[in-house]
Amino acid sequence: MKIFDKKIIGLIIGVIFITLILKNIDPHKSIEAVKNFKFMYLFLMIPVYYSAFLFRALRWKLIISEKTGIKLSSFLNSLFRGWFINNFVPARGGELYRAHYFGKKESLSRVTILASIVLERIFDGLVLFLILLLLASFVFSSKKFFGVAVAAGIVFMGTFSVLLLISKFYKNTFIQEKFNILILKIKEKNFIKKFLNEKICEIVSKIFHKITYALISFMNGVEIFNSPVLILKTFLLTIPVWFCEGLTLLLLIKGFGYSIGILGSLFVLSIVAFISLIPGGPAGLGPVQWGYIIALGFFNISREASFAISIIGQLFSIILISLGCLFFIITERLNLKEKENINLED
Repeated sequence: MKIFDKKIIGLIIGVIFITLILKNIDPHKSIEAVKNFKFMYLFLMIPVYYSAFLFRALRWKLIISEKTGIKLSSFLNSLFRGWFINNFVPARGGELYRAHYFGKKESLSRVTILASIVLERIFDGLVLFLILLLLASFVFSSKKFFGVAVAAGIVFMGTFSVLLLISKFYKNTFIQEKFNILILKIKEKNFIKKFLNEKICEIVSKIFHKITYALISFMNGVEIFNSPVLILKTFLLTIPVWFCEGLTLLLLIKGFGYSIGILGSLFVLSIVAFISLIPGGPAGLGPVQWGYIIALGFFNISREASFAISIIGQLFSIILISLGCLFFIITERLNLKEKENINLED
């Protein structure tokens, strides 16, 4: 019910955004822009777009460093499944499914996997923050977008710093010893038996056990913070992810007859990415369109063309993610059938 309620809220916000946008544009001009789109550019976009997923999978594999034996295809499989669900569930609910599916498939804690996904988002935010900050400061001078960069930087730098500090404190031997003593005391129940009856004591003990397990699992997921080399490698792997995304957007915009360069595309991409954090309809419908109109307006691209670019871009993304997801579903089923046949022969 909670997911359903969030979906309805996201859908309402998306409809509001689309309604406001359509009131301020001429839909016929947007349709005309789509008609003039050179669809050959879509074929050039496909390998670049999928390359971004390859780099995402490599980065995720690096973050889950203690399980290096897991195949890259397993990371890609889970990525496509999670992103597919993101197209239909609000607030990036597909990431929860990705953590559940990957954890179950590879026999890992779901909380640990979720922590690694949180890290992915933080590194994405940091790279996009730096792109927007540098471009808004030195290339496309804009106080408005500089302000967006600063606000995003406070959020993502702050989160990164907090996780780093928690990780360091958690690894402190003295703190760990005290923490373990506290857990043992509560598990023995002697500590809380003085204040609560037996049944309530059991309930409190179980709740505390679950919280403790979740905390330990989460800290295992951010193990990367204990290795500066891994932090640097993860950061460096995030750069090609967004370069591929920027190149995909560059080709999309070129298909509509506009040329803003790779730096311009990265500038637009970072603005759209931060604005799309606002809850919206399926695949971020609504806020994404608004982000494109604001960002591309900086390059004097009309609202109608910007709206058309955003719609084609989203449709392209949804179709390719769906195809990627379908590929791994079919591959997985074929592999299961092969294993069944081998077992039958044995």
